[in-house]
Amino acid sequence: MNPTRDFKPSLDDVRRLVAPAFPNETVNDFEELTGGLCNKNLKVNFTRRDPVVLRLYQRHPQVAETELALLRRLRGSLPVPEVFYVGSDEVSGNPYALIEYVTGITFQTLKQNNDLPAIQQASYSSGKVLAAIGQYTFPSSGPLLFGLKVGAPYFGGVNPAPHILDQCLLSEDFQRRTTAELRVSLHDFIWSWSKRLADFDGDCQLVHSDFGPRNILVREIQSRWQVVAVLDWEFAFSGSPLIDVGHFLRYEKQTRPLREPHFSAGFLEHGGKLPEDWWQLGRVIDLTALCDLLTRENLPDELASEVLDLIHATLDDPVLR
Repeated sequence: MNPTRDFKPSLDDVRRLVAPAFPNETVNDFEELTGGLCNKNLKVNFTRRDPVVLRLYQRHPQVAETELALLRRLRGSLPVPEVFYVGSDEVSGNPYALIEYVTGITFQTLKQNNDLPAIQQASYSSGKVLAAIGQYTFPSSGPLLFGLKVGAPYFGGVNPAPHILDQCLLSEDFQRRTTAELRVSLHDFIWSWSKRLADFDGDCQLVHSDFGPRNILVREIQSRWQVVAVLDWEFAFSGSPLIDVGHFLRYEKQTRPLREPHFSAGFLEHGGKLPEDWWQLGRVIDLTALCDLLTRENLPDELASEVLDLIHATLDDPVLR
């Protein structure tokens, strides 16, 4: 049975799904958590116990299996939520999981508070956590499959970033949102960097691939803002940590830095490694993720406009030419 993308659970549905894991607990209510683009996350509140997150997967079941296996592997060494229960809903066809509800706010919310010392502390902690993520390695690069085995490398493992971006250019949704002129510029730009990007073809470290402010939860602990959870591992794969570096610094401006140099300091001081031109490389590699967003049919127009602005800013930056 294929997952139902528009499944809107009722309170009775939530109680039915939660019951196998917590048969003696009473569900009071639930609320949908914002931020997810692919899956539905519900905060379930009980009468007696702490709340949990009901995560309803609305993509292929293998996505759920891989993410949940990864969470269990990382638990104890990285700040990720605990997995309490995994099941499949016979009504909607959705795989689902009950996972720990971690108290905190997103890095995005923290940034909106305009508390510069707090942003800098959380940035340092994010770099530290990303270095720890990179300590997990695999025999080769490529997608993570059942049992956390690595699948066939993207495009034979040879310079995948330019090929991935070119593939995005063929998407009907991408073409609907862009001009022919922009698509030519993107192709020419990414291939002008192909020789430098090829130096990282052999990297096979764990990559979150959505290491952005919406997926990083932070909280003030002993007067310092620290990362308490990294969420949404459904796109994780084996590759270069520069992908996560570029994503985290997507909105950073060298003329008005907020996260830097604190993020890179946390990363380097805890075992991460960066080439001399890491800032430029991170921005170039992040183009593939930005272009991938524009291939998604249900991407909100406001977000699509924001992504296009970021793409133009990268292409127009004289430092990257």
